[in-house]
Amino acid sequence: MSLFHFFINAIPRSPKRKGLLMRLFYIWQEGFTQVGHAAAALLMFSMFAGAVPGFWAAWVFCGLDFMYFLALVPCLFMTARKSKFKAGDIAVRNVYEGEIATVSLQVHAVDKLNAVSLGCFRMDSSLLCEESALVPIAAGETMELSCKIQTKKRGAFDIPKVSVIVPEINGALRYAANSGKAELLVFPRPLRVSAFPFLTSGASGVVFAPLLMPSLTRGMDFVGVREYREGDSLRDLHHKAFARYGKPFTKEFETERGAGAILVLDVTARNLREKSSVEMLIRLAAGVGLWLLERSALGRFFIGDDEIPLVQGDGGVSLLESLARIPPASLLEMHSLKGWRTSRVSTNSRNVTKTPKLWSPAARPLGPVLRLGLFATEDPLVHKQVVLDVHAKNSEDSKSAISDDVLAVNAVRLERSFEMSRETEVSL
Repeated sequence: MSLFHFFINAIPRSPKRKGLLMRLFYIWQEGFTQVGHAAAALLMFSMFAGAVPGFWAAWVFCGLDFMYFLALVPCLFMTARKSKFKAGDIAVRNVYEGEIATVSLQVHAVDKLNAVSLGCFRMDSSLLCEESALVPIAAGETMELSCKIQTKKRGAFDIPKVSVIVPEINGALRYAANSGKAELLVFPRPLRVSAFPFLTSGASGVVFAPLLMPSLTRGMDFVGVREYREGDSLRDLHHKAFARYGKPFTKEFETERGAGAILVLDVTARNLREKSSVEMLIRLAAGVGLWLLERSALGRFFIGDDEIPLVQGDGGVSLLESLARIPPASLLEMHSLKGWRTSRVSTNSRNVTKTPKLWSPAARPLGPVLRLGLFATEDPLVHKQVVLDVHAKNSEDSKSAISDDVLAVNAVRLERSFEMSRETEVSL
């Protein structure tokens, strides 16, 4: 095992400080256009080809290419000096994983800009930026430039450099002026929960059932009208909206703060196999959380022991933002000791018994608790648990009730369904 740990620790990781090679890559990516990339590649090819004895023509091309680049340096300097502009605030449109995000910037031209575009650099390798098209801006005018970023996975990504790009007159080099930095939140794509009968089944489901009946948990203040859902009280029907649109509508009342179910997400993983399913667990938590929010049944939300404040009326954006900020599970770490404690250590052997740490919030919850995790725990504060079973084989049943309080969902089948269709629906 020590030899395995040696190989794991020997895997190179990205450095905290950028070195010389990384800075040269930044210059190559930000300071050269496609024409410049071709000219630089020709220069390097001519140098290597010139090493062949008797192939003197390669050095001629190399010399001409080198003189071409020397002539571009004053052109780039003059372009940067004469292209004066003012950049406004940066606006970022957050999206779900796999979608295309948009970064916008207001540019005010002090002098005439013959060609200008917008681009983002030095981002995470999972993000791919598509620069905006080159457009002219007259002196004194203001124009909004937008570039697109293709996303692959969820997370909170820093955009260290949002640049207004001004190419020099020959089109080989360009001046990428740093206009600021921004943050892009890529939300996890939620698994749509079509039905949740497990939440109200069994003895522990009695405490959840009243939360799904708005007539029992509503307040006194009327806030609006929504479409009728199964389980709504008939005395809350809005008769005027029913007569006008021809379909039933239900009155909505403001729910008292803190009233509702308590959702707890436990992302603790004990091995590599469980770490590989953390992302699917986060998608499941997003779907369950939105399902509860649609029914005004979610009172509080926890990630581990930390409570996440939910903003009323934001459509679950605060929930998705908190899920996007969860650090990704690192497969390079063999053991995840966070959230675990050692209960017994034997000095005569290497066996270490670990027990999961119980959920211990700062304040004792007043409502029923629903926990989502990769394994089940015996916690007196938890009423219901939905476990993403990563050890189950590819069976025909996608879910199985271990008990009245624990429901196991087959992670293999769920992941395959998610890959086949982005709009996956699950019935829990």
